[in-house]
Amino acid sequence: MGYSWPGNVRELKSAFEYTFVTCQDTMIQPYDLPPSIYNEKKIHDKVSESPVDQKGMKKHQLIEALKESNGNQSKAADLLGISRVTVWNRMKKYNVRFKQGQIDY
Repeated sequence: MGYSWPGNVRELKSAFEYTFVTCQDTMIQPYDLPPSIYNEKKIHDKVSESPVDQKGMKKHQLIEALKESNGNQSKAADLLGISRVTVWNRMKKYNVRFKQGQIDY
């Protein structure tokens, strides 16, 4: 209920398709949802002190996801529910770099 569904209906459809294929039980549980949706709460909890404006919030979410994934762009993309290319584009847009285990911004 608390997920913002940035991809709207397409993302919802994709989430159900993923869950239908991967769920091993007869009833879908929250942990059966794609990691990008189930882990979204973890990212939002860390963003609670982030700036109110959308650009600042996206940058902060990106940085937190990169920290949590130790700079792995694919894992950060999964945490944020976006593609790896979008992570790369946002890193370029917000001048965020991962070098030698540290994130520069």
